[in-house]
Amino acid sequence: MLCSLFLLACLTAALVFAARPKLRGAVRNAAGRPASPGAPHDAVPGQDPQTLEGVLSRQLVTGRITGPQYRQAMAGLASRDAKRHPLDPPPPADPPEPA
Repeated sequence: MLCSLFLLACLTAALVFAARPKLRGAVRNAAGRPASPGAPHDAVPGQDPQTLEGVLSRQLVTGRITGPQYRQAMAGLASRDAKRHPLDPPPPADPPEPA
């Protein structure tokens, strides 16, 4: 039983290793391309995004912006949000009093 599990693990590793260059190439090629066009903006009436994040997500899905553009815009939003609403660390916890 142990030998068959070892053999199965070796076969799986060999398949993954053999497919790795093709997978890397596909990811590299897809990273620079805009997403395939999805539903047009007017396909769902009354369902407009209520936030800037929603607008950016819709633009990414419909292919108006690329993945790197989306990530750059989201990083800018996160930076702006961190400046406007900084997180306060919690107060130091006092050790419990002995009973």
